[in-house]
Amino acid sequence: MRRPAPRNRSDIRHPGPLAEDRRPHATCHADPISLELSDGQWLLAALGNWADREGYGSAVLDLSGLNLRSFDYVMPDRAIDDRHAAWYSDTHSSGGATLEEAVAILGWRDGTWFAHIHAYWHEDGKARLGHLLPETLVLNGLAQSKGFGLTGARFVSEPDPETEFTLFRVKQDQPNPSNQNHNAVIATLAPFEDFHQGVAALADRFSGPTYEVHGLGSFAGAEFTDGRMMPGLISEILIRSGAGRRQDQKLMLPVRCVDLTGQLYEGMVKPGGAPTLVTCELLLTSQTTVSSR
Repeated sequence: MRRPAPRNRSDIRHPGPLAEDRRPHATCHADPISLELSDGQWLLAALGNWADREGYGSAVLDLSGLNLRSFDYVMPDRAIDDRHAAWYSDTHSSGGATLEEAVAILGWRDGTWFAHIHAYWHEDGKARLGHLLPETLVLNGLAQSKGFGLTGARFVSEPDPETEFTLFRVKQDQPNPSNQNHNAVIATLAPFEDFHQGVAALADRFSGPTYEVHGLGSFAGAEFTDGRMMPGLISEILIRSGAGRRQDQKLMLPVRCVDLTGQLYEGMVKPGGAPTLVTCELLLTSQTTVSSR
């Protein structure tokens, strides 16, 4: 039996001690990549084999446009026990679909490749957004993916004491006191860290004002710059193409969201308006180097 949905943010309580570092991050080098995928390939194996061949420790990929055979996914939902702040829904099955927008974080779990994927698609005349189960994904036709291959740091799944979930954590692959040739930061946000403010603080490490933001996560509600809101306090999100800051412009963070009722939202996140629910997994890339401070 699931617990009632939280009525306000004070109802959301994670079971463990607060992590001291609320925005853990690691510097790395991000190579823009384009990856061709073949019909009938298991997606997770194809991505892992590609990363092994190219020598990448992790990757953040745009899977928009991929056509998948039948697959399984879950949605955000209420907790199933008296400890966790939220949980996943029962497993849903899709008959197959083309992913209109999708973000994958490729990292490691139990010593093997693993992918955290949030995607948006239409099926049976209805728009859907869900957390795809990577071991169920098989390509239906040829496809091309773009994104970034990462060296110098990686995402590794570990138990998180604060939330009692197993989550991607960021790991520096090797000491890099000079940060030479590093043009990117990977990071996670802890619960209740504001999404907009967290990204802006992480971007201060770049020596220039222009950068892109990629990733996914979960919000405890959200406010958008056009005045609309997502009132649901348990949600999952993906960051849309175009997120980041351009020269002489403000930081823009367009997202898609789904709450525990299946209601979909999209908009530009308002500063101070989108606290993290469980985690946000981020890649920030720049054409400039990362500051050593």
